[in-house]
Amino acid sequence: MKTSRFLSSVILGLGILLTPLWGQTRESKLSDNAALRYWAAFAEMQDTALSEEQVKNLDVILEGTAPYDDLKYKDLIEKNKFALDIMGRGATLPNCDWGIDYTLGDDTPVDYVRKSLILGRLNVLYVFHLMINKDQDGAVAVLAHGLRFSHDVANGGTLFSTLAAENLLMSHLRAINFIQHMSQLTPGQKATLAKELDRLGNNGLDWNAAVTRELSLREKDWNGPVTLQAFIQSYVAVVNDASAFPKFQQLAASLPAKLRNEIPNPKAFAEHKQALSERLSQVRTSLQ
Repeated sequence: MKTSRFLSSVILGLGILLTPLWGQTRESKLSDNAALRYWAAFAEMQDTALSEEQVKNLDVILEGTAPYDDLKYKDLIEKNKFALDIMGRGATLPNCDWGIDYTLGDDTPVDYVRKSLILGRLNVLYVFHLMINKDQDGAVAVLAHGLRFSHDVANGGTLFSTLAAENLLMSHLRAINFIQHMSQLTPGQKATLAKELDRLGNNGLDWNAAVTRELSLREKDWNGPVTLQAFIQSYVAVVNDASAFPKFQQLAASLPAKLRNEIPNPKAFAEHKQALSERLSQVRTSLQ
């Protein structure tokens, strides 16, 4: 009995000693995940339900075809500054895992992508706001965070999240052109932005991985004469080089009509990939 009590006390004591250490390790790993910061930023967003007209106006500003009016957006930016600051802190972390559970199939939650689009567009407006108010250093820092965030949106995702990430990256790249047009950047500011662009590589996003995840979701329903793996390889080939489309068409024609009609055209993604690559190259050149 005494021995039993002694062992119990030792085990209990070890538990008391080890639990904080285990907790610290787990907490450290969780706190390194940028996605958790982004979710916190989503929770802090305010008054982001824009009207259809406001969305159209915002789109043309982000496309660079209409001027930015700070009077229209400064209140919205101020309300969301805390959310944007949280996002910026998250963007400094090296890891982003959205924890997507693709075993849910069509029911897989993707609301984070829609929220990311809103937050990312607010971030671009924040850049404009800072430049209008003569805070060039702040604008460059926010831009750098926005580039990382935009890239993180696609992490572990399908073509849906990758297209959203591409949209946000293009908006932030246009914002770089905007601030260069407004004022001459210092060598240090250019170096900051060039470093972030280098992180993105030539293509900006991992389109091949997104295609593979997208099509792999159809594995349980795949019943074509060509293997899913062979079809994925052909699809990826088109995304990387549109001239491979005729061969892909031959494979696609052999699929059942229902399956064939559900698969998006790879040429569209090839165009998005090329447009992003070209814009990255153009902006890199402008920063030299």
